[in-house]
Amino acid sequence: MALPLLAGLDHEPVTPAGQALQLADGQIAALWFRLRGTRPAPPDPVLLAIDAESLQLAALLRPADRAASPLWREMGPWPWRRALQAQVIARVLEQGAARVLVNIEYSQPSPFGPADDAAFQAALAPWRERVHLAVRYGRTERQGVAQVVLAKPLHGLGAPGLTILLQSPQGMAEAVPGQAWLDQHLAGFPLPHPRPMAFLVNDRPLPRAPMGLNYIGPSGSLARVPAWQVLDTPAGFWRGRTVLFGATTPELGDQQETPFGPQSGTEVLGVAIANALSGQGLHTLPLPIEAGLLLFWGIGAWWWLSRSSSAGHTLLITLVLIAMALLAGWGLWAGALLRLPLAALLLATVAGGGLLAVGQVLVEGRERAYLHQLLSRRVSPALLHDILRNPGPIWTQVGGSRARCVVLFSDLVGFTSLSVDMPATELFTLLNRYFEVMASAVLAEQGLLDKFIGDAVMAEFGVPRSRGDREEARAAVRAALAMQSGLQALNRELAAVGRQPLRHGIGLHVGEVTAGNLGAAQRLEFTVVGATVNVASRLEGLTRRYPEQPILISGELLALLPGELDVVPLGAHTLKGWPQPLEVFGLRGVCGRINGPECLDGPFPLPDPGAGD
Repeated sequence: MALPLLAGLDHEPVTPAGQALQLADGQIAALWFRLRGTRPAPPDPVLLAIDAESLQLAALLRPADRAASPLWREMGPWPWRRALQAQVIARVLEQGAARVLVNIEYSQPSPFGPADDAAFQAALAPWRERVHLAVRYGRTERQGVAQVVLAKPLHGLGAPGLTILLQSPQGMAEAVPGQAWLDQHLAGFPLPHPRPMAFLVNDRPLPRAPMGLNYIGPSGSLARVPAWQVLDTPAGFWRGRTVLFGATTPELGDQQETPFGPQSGTEVLGVAIANALSGQGLHTLPLPIEAGLLLFWGIGAWWWLSRSSSAGHTLLITLVLIAMALLAGWGLWAGALLRLPLAALLLATVAGGGLLAVGQVLVEGRERAYLHQLLSRRVSPALLHDILRNPGPIWTQVGGSRARCVVLFSDLVGFTSLSVDMPATELFTLLNRYFEVMASAVLAEQGLLDKFIGDAVMAEFGVPRSRGDREEARAAVRAALAMQSGLQALNRELAAVGRQPLRHGIGLHVGEVTAGNLGAAQRLEFTVVGATVNVASRLEGLTRRYPEQPILISGELLALLPGELDVVPLGAHTLKGWPQPLEVFGLRGVCGRINGPECLDGPFPLPDPGAGD
């Protein structure tokens, strides 16, 4: 995040990063110009334009019309005699123009001879202090040696002006150089150095920093008068005006890129003059203030981003910061004519937020995978998919809610005495094998493994999602029978290695429970509590009195599946915590429906759940 901010301070683009950021800032500025659109044209300057028509009068006017005007007789293809150019300039000065800035280079003698230069000087001598000629600055490199040229005009009129405009990295005319640029690039030339032509229109001190061009609109936005129509302007039109004389036709070259497309160098220089006259040029922050802004932004953005707890939140904060930077940049640009180092601000925000979000995505991915692994050991894949797709507050909020479910309790019989004689490592191995069988049976029927209590297993069917009481009852019965069948298979393995077989009891009951999260804020556990849980536990304990019936169910559970279960009635029993005697049944299997409601001895798949609803 710090690298873009440091690169944003690179005002002299000596590094690729500084050049890239300046290029991005130029693109942003060009986009904002286009979004803002064309502004009303200022009164000054007026372009006295050498346009295409002025160069083609022979095709536009009849010979008799051209002969009637001394100016029209002389006008034609470029170059014009300097005496003719002086006549055009003198015409507006005679009409009261305050000053004429000339965007034509006169550093070499006229191709029409010394008399032409003399006529130019003589024609403009009465207004010498109000005529400002162009000074061209050029820099070339040959065989690694830089060569700088400052081409000054031959004619001694008013103060000459530099016509150079600074360009952005993409070649767009961007700013008028300030005093710092002059000190650096004109240090080898004798004083006094010429001022930029745009700053000749006022007596204010030259600013140290460049003045950014605040473009008005596309080509043709500034007021202009074609040179060939200079005699036709109404009286008083030129009085007090600032006039810029130069070529505007593409035929004479000097086209420059702008946010509104190519424009002639004279038009772009006219924009610079208009900005200087009105004080509407763009400016940037001084380097110390800009450094402070970038530092403040970096610290503030990183502080805010570092408070984010997830990748999604980080991306949201990043988008908010980008929007804030863009709004601030637009507001200061449009309202205060201040250009911020937006590319550095935006890139720093994107880099910081993006890297932080990527890191959080990786961490969240690992956590999600780990959470998925943990949950998959408690709930079935189908239920887990449903929970992850619609998580809601089930697993995160403290408290509970009323629900109906089937509670299953399973406990090993006589395991305490067995564990006394078994080494701890073997005991753990045996318990894990047993729990694997029990858990697989529960998860296969989309039940919820609530907890392991010593050698006991507690599970529910119907929370946190219920498929209906009858379907959950069928699933619980199938799970209990599968647990019994799995224990028989495990006992055969134990017998093969000379181990004692295991016995367990299973109790099933259906009813209302309170389901939710119990624990402290630091650690929550989803479980169910209530009388239904106690009854299921008491039924499991009752299996000690009926060793031939390892699975006991309540009458309430049997009532949900009439005719579907093969059971043995064991009468009514008074259970601790239950107000009245409870009908208890030993579960032997399920009833087949192939040849009627005959009950078979073994555990068979239950019929289609919808068939008996």
